[in-house]
Amino acid sequence: MSKRAVLMMTFGSPEKISYEGVAEFFTNIRRGVRPEPHEIQTLYDNYVRIGGTPLQRITREEVDLVASALGEHASVYFANKFSRPFITDVIKEMENDGIEECLCLILEPHYSYYSVMGYEKFLESEQIRFQIIKEWYQEPSLLHYWADEIRNISDQIRDDSYKVIFSAHSVPVLALDFGDPYIDQIYDNTRLIVEILGLEEDQYTNTWQSESDIGIPWIKPDVLEYLRDEKEHPDHYIFVPIAFISEHIEVLFDNDVECKELCHELGVTYHRPPMPNSDSRLIKALLSTIQSHIDGDYCYFQPQLETFDELEAPSNTGKILEESEDIQMPDFVKKLIAIKGRENVKMPYLVKKMLEKKYGKKYD
Repeated sequence: MSKRAVLMMTFGSPEKISYEGVAEFFTNIRRGVRPEPHEIQTLYDNYVRIGGTPLQRITREEVDLVASALGEHASVYFANKFSRPFITDVIKEMENDGIEECLCLILEPHYSYYSVMGYEKFLESEQIRFQIIKEWYQEPSLLHYWADEIRNISDQIRDDSYKVIFSAHSVPVLALDFGDPYIDQIYDNTRLIVEILGLEEDQYTNTWQSESDIGIPWIKPDVLEYLRDEKEHPDHYIFVPIAFISEHIEVLFDNDVECKELCHELGVTYHRPPMPNSDSRLIKALLSTIQSHIDGDYCYFQPQLETFDELEAPSNTGKILEESEDIQMPDFVKKLIAIKGRENVKMPYLVKKMLEKKYGKKYD
């Protein structure tokens, strides 16, 4: 029998909450390009505001609990996408340990080209065959975790009016044009929780959060914009960031600071259920996911052929515009062409790679 491992991965976080510690982490996210000083300062200030981040501690607790439950069935390793221990370094460690098959469990329940694929591109080994779990948001234990915690809050609210705001990390609008499954999965995840709770249509909504300024439109409504645009508000808002499983900056700042402050301004009481973190219901969901995949098919992975780097510098992007009459372009690109003229518009690299992935036509 092959020597088998489970590799649990998460996004990462600054190793030191200092200006340079945040700068190093932010530079890793930008694939080696150091952000502007004001961008670093803003992110640093946000980390200071929330008192640092517990993400690494929480994730290691999750990993230890999974490892303890699996026992001798598989070795369990942990890696980050953008901070130590890096995925490539942990793969070398697994190779040195003689691992031959690796089940990859990314601690983000939904699959997106913008997030999960970003982990896949680091999975390269001539020794290890990989199997990648694409999504696991439908795990009953996770669904019931959220439903139970939302119900705990609504029971305390009693007869006051309330609305549940499900939120997820936004993705660029062009995801809709290229079949990224993430958006549908978020809505499906919401539907599954709502069915357990029996919520009426006017008792919940979906919003998006944490978008980045990279020069292209993002999925809306943004949660803060939604709150500002509402003409009438209930007595209570219950914020449920279902795209995340652990406390980190997107939850502790984007929800617990920005959303909470806006609720106070609007005269509405803010609520957020605790994140799953290392709760036994989450661990049960993780173990169920692992057990349903562990005996599946493993193969040698070729990330250079099966993934793309969404932040890689563009090359020869003019050619794709000249030859793109027969393929679907995002509306925002068409609008840019109409305004600026074709010769002045370059196809964003991410769009180019998605077109290649969807239509099997290579643009070099």
